[in-house]
Amino acid sequence: MYSNYADKDITVPYEEEVNGFIIYIEDNPDRWRGGYSWSVCKDDVELDSGSVFDVVDALEQAYSYTTA
Repeated sequence: MYSNYADKDITVPYEEEVNGFIIYIEDNPDRWRGGYSWSVCKDDVELDSGSVFDVVDALEQAYSYTTA
């Protein structure tokens, strides 16, 4: 089951390439906690990931990793 988040044209599941990194955002598979999980990958290797309650926060955290 997928969520649709209308703010800032973000539809989950979400995928974007930024500075050579791939950002993935999806519904958190842990139904008890809810929220969203995000990950940043490059060359098929996951470099960082996390979970948050707001999809915009997930996008901001992923972006901060790609610009660090």
